[in-house]
Formats: sequence, structure tokens, C-alpha cells
Amino acid sequence: MSAAEPDAGLPLTLDRSVSRRELLKGAAAGVGTLALSGGLTSFIAACGGNQTTTSGTTIGPNTTGTLTVWHYSSQQDVKTVQDYTALFTKKYPKVDVKLVYVEFSETPKRAIAAAAAKQGPDVFIYGGNEVNAMYKAGVFKSVDSYWQSFAEKGQFPDGVITKFNNKVYGVKGYVNLTGLWYNKNILDAVGVQPPKTFDEVATVFAKVAAAGKVPIALTGQPTDQGDWTAFPWLTGYGFSYKNPDQTAIEQALTLVNEWARKGYLPKESVQWGQAETFNRWVVGDVAFMENGNWNIGPASRTVGSKFTYGTAPLPTGPKSQGIFLGGEALWIGAFTKVADLAWAYMQETLLSKDGLLITLQESGGIPARHDMANLTQVTSNPLLAAYTSEVKDHGAEYPPEGGAAIAAQSVIAQNWSAVIGGQKTPAQAAKDASDGVKANYKP
Repeated sequence: MSAAEPDAGLPLTLDRSVSRRELLKGAAAGVGTLALSGGLTSFIAACGGNQTTTSGTTIGPNTTGTLTVWHYSSQQDVKTVQDYTALFTKKYPKVDVKLVYVEFSETPKRAIAAAAAKQGPDVFIYGGNEVNAMYKAGVFKSVDSYWQSFAEKGQFPDGVITKFNNKVYGVKGYVNLTGLWYNKNILDAVGVQPPKTFDEVATVFAKVAAAGKVPIALTGQPTDQGDWTAFPWLTGYGFSYKNPDQTAIEQALTLVNEWARKGYLPKESVQWGQAETFNRWVVGDVAFMENGNWNIGPASRTVGSKFTYGTAPLPTGPKSQGIFLGGEALWIGAFTKVADLAWAYMQETLLSKDGLLITLQESGGIPARHDMANLTQVTSNPLLAAYTSEVKDHGAEYPPEGGAAIAAQSVIAQNWSAVIGGQKTPAQAAKDASDGVKANYKP
């Protein structure tokens, strides 16, 4: 679901038959156009408006009222939302939480329409590229005052916090990101280890190719998925959307162009999303794959006895690397009448250890909290170690710049794909990308 193409730009799981929450594990992306649909009055009525009141200024076990939460978890996987919502109602048993399903692609449109009528839910569970448009339409209430007094705020990396005008609005409790998967059978046969730096990559790939194997599979699509894949390599050379340095872009594109020219990276990757990349790696003749933690479940079911596999952090470059942190953030609706309760819901669910353990166990999201990285539930799965280290060391906000870089992301993805496919030289693509980002980045 890229900013330009609905349902086309997420880091996806193995196939299109999985649930909406599975599809959103990699990151939520935008829904494209925000044209308002009809039926606003009936929609607001169905959601119950915001008639909730609290029993006092200090909320507690005897606080009464109703809290309306919009989510997009399908019937197939709504249990996860229900389970961590139960954590809130355990502490506030007299508050009636109304979980209202709103289809993912409809959420921004309906939220903006509701805000225009000064309505909307108390809480949103939403991770998508359209958060910037929603903010500008007045959908969200700042949680900055709550956040500044939140005793556990230091446990969350900057990459999970979305700010507008230097005020906190949304926070992700769990994240999903890309790492380096490897086929241990191939690595052992060739006598190599996963590369730790950009400088080591060429040597490792050359040895793999000399052994008749494919060095790497990754997403070369000209979509958000391509941008997700390219971002760690670009930032490793110093790129950012605020500073689209042409030299940094050319260095990254030269790297991937060399892989494509030498056959280390199949040129068909320009057609691969995350799902197709995973499917190609599963065949068993590809040494490495850049892909996400959302594939841990599918890998256990599909790789089976084919080969032994593992994960490692992505190689790092000479500059500070960023890796997008996908997932779903929590937001308070701008027109809530029960902001204290809404914040309490955030605290007790996806900002709490108990809530994040539910998400980890039921949907595979990696807890963003630093103090959960060493929990048995996390460390007992060796495939998670690479990802938890990346969250701490390289986690970057997604969508970048609070969603202000949607059009610029598309420019990067298109040039990334063009270089892999051989349509542009790294130098030309770098110039086009730098110029395009400068023209399209709208902070």
C-alpha cells in the first residue's frame, strides 16, 4: 500500500491470503487518495460519537464511562486487540471499551471526514503513511503533556515516536523492520559469515557467486517496499529525506548496481515485493535475503527441512544507518472528551510490557521497549536477536518525517528500481533522486 498505489507498497507476508494484521506487520503504508466518501452521519452514529464522561478528574478503578477505539483488525485476528484491551478493562473495570472496526484503507478518509464534523473516536490504532494528512486535518490530539510526565518514556527509541511541531502525537509500542536472513547451509559450504559492513559485502557475495549460488534476494520494486529496502543502504552513506545528498545516494546506488551487473542480485527483483523475495529465498539456492521479522512464522512453516537458516543485522555503512520501524501507533482523537482515559488506554495496552508480550506472541511484533530486549520471551527465539539490536541501534521513524515524505519516498523507490533494472546509471539516478526528493519533500 504505497502512497501512490493502494495495496501495493507494504512489506508483505508470504501471500495475499493472510489477515490484514499480518499484512501490516512490516509497516502500514498510505491509502493514496483521501477523497471523502459519503455516509458520514450514519458512520459517526454507528461509532457512538464521544458521549463518554469520567467520574472525576482523577481516573481509577471506579471511573465509569465509554471509550471508543477504532482499529482495522479483521475478524480473523481481532483477538490480539481484544486481549490487550482486556488489560485496560482489568484496571478500569467500569469503563466500557467499544472496539470499532474500520477497514484500513478507509480509516484516513473517515477520520478526516469525522474531524471535519468535530467528531471521531477517543483512540486510534493506526500505522500508515497518511498520518501527516490526518494531522493536518485535525484528526489527532497531542499527547505531549502526557508523554513528558510518562515515567517509562525513556524505554522507547526515538524512531517509534511521531512528532508534529515538536510535540508528541503518536507512539508505537511494537515494531517490525528488515534484517538480513541467511541460508546457513550455503554459508557453511562456501566458508563465509554474514557481512557486518558494506565493505565486506562484495567479498562475501563474490565467494557465494563463485560457488554457483545466488548471493542475495531483495525488493527492487518501484514502490514503498523498494523504499523500505533501499533506506538502510542509503542512510548508511549519509542520506536523509531532509538532506538528500546526491553523493550519498550515488554511493548506495552504485553498490546495488554492481550487484545487479555481476548477477549477485537477480534483475527480476524489480518485480519482487517482500512476499516474492521471501518465496525466491525459500527455494534454497539464495544465500541472503533482506526481509522482515514478519517472516519468522512463514519460514518455520515453509522452509522446514530444506535448509538451516538464521538472521543477522543488516551490514552497516560509514554513516549512521537508519532502518524503518513499522508497526501500529496509538493516537488520541482530537475531539475526545475523555483524554485521560484515552491516555490510560495507551499506557495499559501497547505501551505496557504485558500488552507488548501479547502482541509478540500473537502477531509477531517486536517490543520497542529497551527493557524488554532481554526478556526470555524475546531471547528464546534466536531469530529475533538481530532485529532487537537493530531497533536499539538503527531504528528510524516510519513513515519518515511523520508522513511528510510520501512523494519523496516514491522518487527514491523509482530510482532504486531503475538502477537495479539497468534503466539508469547510478549517477543519473542519484541526480534524479536528489532533485526529486528536494522537490517533493513537504515538511
